Amino acid sequence: MSALNLLVFRGGQRHASGQELKTALAERLRQLGSRCSQDAVIGALLLAGELEGGMADADDESARPVEVLTDRIADALLLGEAVSDFEILGRAARGVPIREQLSISTPEGFAYYALHPLAYAEVLSHVSLSTNNLIIVGIRSIGTTLSAVTAAAARFHGMQVQRITVRPQGHPYNRHTELLPRLLAIVQKAVSSGATFAIVDEGPGLSGSSFLSVAEALERAGAPRERVVLLSSYQPNVDMLCASDAASRWRRYQNVAVAAEARRPAHAVDFIGGGRWRSRLLNELEWPAAWTSFERLKYLSSMDHASADHSSTEHGEPRFYKFAGLGRYGDQVFEREQKVAAAGFGPHPRWESDGFVSYPWCSCQRASDSGMNSRPMSASDLSQSVLERLAEYCAFRVRALAVSLSDLNALQQMAQHNLRELGLDAPVDLRLEHPVIADGRMQPHEWLLMKDGQMLKTDSGSHGDDHFFPGPTDIAWDLAGAIVEWRMDQQQAREFLDSYRRKSGDNASGRVDNFLKVYAVFRAAYSMMAANALRGTEEQARLDRAAAGYEDFLMQLESRSLTAV
Repeated sequence: MSALNLLVFRGGQRHASGQELKTALAERLRQLGSRCSQDAVIGALLLAGELEGGMADADDESARPVEVLTDRIADALLLGEAVSDFEILGRAARGVPIREQLSISTPEGFAYYALHPLAYAEVLSHVSLSTNNLIIVGIRSIGTTLSAVTAAAARFHGMQVQRITVRPQGHPYNRHTELLPRLLAIVQKAVSSGATFAIVDEGPGLSGSSFLSVAEALERAGAPRERVVLLSSYQPNVDMLCASDAASRWRRYQNVAVAAEARRPAHAVDFIGGGRWRSRLLNELEWPAAWTSFERLKYLSSMDHASADHSSTEHGEPRFYKFAGLGRYGDQVFEREQKVAAAGFGPHPRWESDGFVSYPWCSCQRASDSGMNSRPMSASDLSQSVLERLAEYCAFRVRALAVSLSDLNALQQMAQHNLRELGLDAPVDLRLEHPVIADGRMQPHEWLLMKDGQMLKTDSGSHGDDHFFPGPTDIAWDLAGAIVEWRMDQQQAREFLDSYRRKSGDNASGRVDNFLKVYAVFRAAYSMMAANALRGTEEQARLDRAAAGYEDFLMQLESRSLTAV
């Protein structure tokens, strides 16, 4: 069975009120008039790009007023804080005609993977241009914002530039792009004047077909292929792209990638992402499996920095830096983790720059080292007090992180598909009673046992609403996650759920069995997908073992109810 037949990534689109998005953008611009920073300008730029992309998807013609706003904010970002009257832009935003309902796609690079829009302000210096006339084609969704920054950089360097955006359609491995009449006219006019065409997007993804479909649409409109440039976030291994004949098609065009080094706070110097954090906290035999290429960026400040600048530390201790997200995506993660910390369940976060949040490193040591102030926990630590703490934490999330949610259809469909792919005949019937932003990472190593015996939850703000399932869901997801990951037996699971009921007033026993299936099959599918992506590496063996463990758990559920009294 190919792991690529499994579902682990959730859809990034959501329905949003155009009026609410417009109001939020206008308010951000108004605030910039009196309190301006680069991060705040980026937050406004991301909102404008989302609004423009949603409007263009609904009706290309109606997006023009928002397109002008996006361009002006991008100009302000490049030229500096004082060059634009943001209050005027805010008033202009309030007057923009808007559609009431829009479909908005999450810009994954900005939200999860530390892709900084300013990286695209520098990429043009690496492009071979035979003309000063440039047409920039953004691939919606994230390409809308990235194309605005690229166009601003071109204007800054005195180029004649025009920006358009397109939405490729069809199967992800076989996209097709048709230029609407207005865009076709722009392209054909530019062809006659000898313009260069720069296609801008975050990708390529697994297939490369979005980039290729846009480049080939430009060629059909008359653009010479030697004047078509692909501006991407990284340089792909084109022989691994999944689109039909992708390698030879891709090599027809000039491809330039942005700088690989991520923008980050000055004191975030010691990279511990990609699973490297495990070597600081755990003996190698204890390392949990990790899909290292999808981890958020993580850094430590060094002890040298801690000694030199106490503004980035507390009491001279190093700090841990994690990418939370740019704009409102990082704001949401930060606000959740502030709530967790204020309730005494997690370390106190501090907002930094470039979408990063920092935390005290807590003098974490390997469990076997002496003198440690804290250590990651393991399933062997499970006790009555741990069960109580886990139950209290889940009850807290019900109170503090509740959301509005109408159904669990996507989650149920994911589970049914993956169960079929694994050859398991296990019906699923999910009930939604207490929707929340789940923690999503209830594994023991995500909890720190402090020297005073307190349990603190790390990484509490992002995983319940990221690139992967579950997204917003019932609190039963975290209840199931705790049962599975802490390896609770039937008696422990009952005690845990009973403690949660007393603390929350929610009797979840009747719906947890189904969430146990859904949680376990998702984690099995996730581990298989990751092992497939990382085949041939040491990580593959850990992921294979993890997948087997989740499959074994599913087989146990086939024969009995783990939580039924």
